[in-house]
Amino acid sequence: MPSKKIIHTNLNIAAVELFEEMLDNSEVLKAEVLETKIGPIIIDFGIKAKGGYLAGEYITQLCLGGIGDVSLSTTKFTDDFSLPSITVITDFPVEATLGSQFAGWSINKDNYKAMGSGPARVLAQKPKHLFEKILLVEEVEETVIVLESDKYPTDKVLKYIADKCHVELDCLYVVIAPTTSIAGSTQISGRSVETALHKLFDLGMDVSQIISASGTAPIAPIHRNNTDLMMGRTNDMLIYGAEVFLQVECRDEDKLIEYLKKATSETSPKYGSLFYTIIEEVKGDFYKINPSIFAPAKLNVNNTSTGKTHSFGKINCEMLKKSIHS
Repeated sequence: MPSKKIIHTNLNIAAVELFEEMLDNSEVLKAEVLETKIGPIIIDFGIKAKGGYLAGEYITQLCLGGIGDVSLSTTKFTDDFSLPSITVITDFPVEATLGSQFAGWSINKDNYKAMGSGPARVLAQKPKHLFEKILLVEEVEETVIVLESDKYPTDKVLKYIADKCHVELDCLYVVIAPTTSIAGSTQISGRSVETALHKLFDLGMDVSQIISASGTAPIAPIHRNNTDLMMGRTNDMLIYGAEVFLQVECRDEDKLIEYLKKATSETSPKYGSLFYTIIEEVKGDFYKINPSIFAPAKLNVNNTSTGKTHSFGKINCEMLKKSIHS
């Protein structure tokens, strides 16, 4: 596990600046801005708003706490099969992904459910078990949270989030994008590196050894009226289509390889199933899913201590095709 060193970061400061850019460019990003009566400002990228790929790119940058580069392109898998894709690069992979981007805050309050991402998690220390090991802290007065939901949070939910983050209500900024939106689909595919680090963290690897990372994943086509189907498609893009490259400093090559052998999605007993069917098995409860499936399709790792590079897993074009045509 990572060393017991407390890391002071500035993720929220960078995220607030990005949030302000979103406000200034709300028309270009096809956003709806809501100023709530109790204080927090909400930017909607897919409930009433149209949103789009550029909005998804911004959300991904914000989720990374401003310490990652994000770009959009198209990936050609075969001569007759291509999909839009998103690439993430960061030289602070632990802080950017586990500390901020990971959708680790399960919000269930006042009949409202959402998955929370972004640097607000650092202030709230959600989930607790993760922050007990990576030890990130911040002392700031403003914060940003990204909610994956198809409903606006109630006043009680907003107050709950602000209280957990120890900020005033008018210092809480909210970005929201449902899975069924283009922006939502894009930002989920922007989690390729995060899935790799979270998988290695769960396996017990000292993730502080990971010094730089890049990852690319296809973006799922949209079905506006089927949340469960889109939850399936967006995760299929990572499970069967994400490729990640990590730079690691590790003196124990054999131990590193043991972790890597277990770190791709094909090692899961659920591999080969569409994520939509996996969701049905747990009756829609995302957090009841066997976590072994949450991993990139392909993982490439350069051990800078030895100069060796290892590759595990593969891109599964057939499952990607099956997912988007289901």
